Amino acid sequence: MRKALRLSQALLPIAAALVLTLPGCQSESEHPPIVVVTPQPVRGVIAQTSFSGFQTDVWVSIEVLVSQRGALDITVDWTSPDAWIYVYFGQTSCDYAQLAGRKCPFLISSETKTPKPRILTTGTIEPGKYYLVLYNVPRNPATGIGSDATEAM
Repeated sequence: MRKALRLSQALLPIAAALVLTLPGCQSESEHPPIVVVTPQPVRGVIAQTSFSGFQTDVWVSIEVLVSQRGALDITVDWTSPDAWIYVYFGQTSCDYAQLAGRKCPFLISSETKTPKPRILTTGTIEPGKYYLVLYNVPRNPATGIGSDATEAM
């Protein structure tokens, strides 16, 4: 029995050395670092259009299909620096009564004369159908707001 015990005691350091050389048993400092790949945001044009003959006191709604979750940068430009173009963005296709009555639930609204071009940025939005709504504000002599410009966008 003593000989068997001595033999197993002699094999123990050899067995331990073999176990330590296995890949799963190496110390942490011997493992290669773990690399985490974070996808970079993708930027691209998802919609582009142009048109002319945009008269004052007219609303234009442009459907924008968003195919993946993300944020949008929206740039709207027009011809005349004197024009007052209001820009809106939302998920609801509003009718004229809702637009004129300011009852349309927009995610973003920009009701100002400047800057030109107008740049709007959304927060993170989900895929779906959205609407870019433009309004060419007619001149109001009492307030000085608006213009008589028929625009090209």
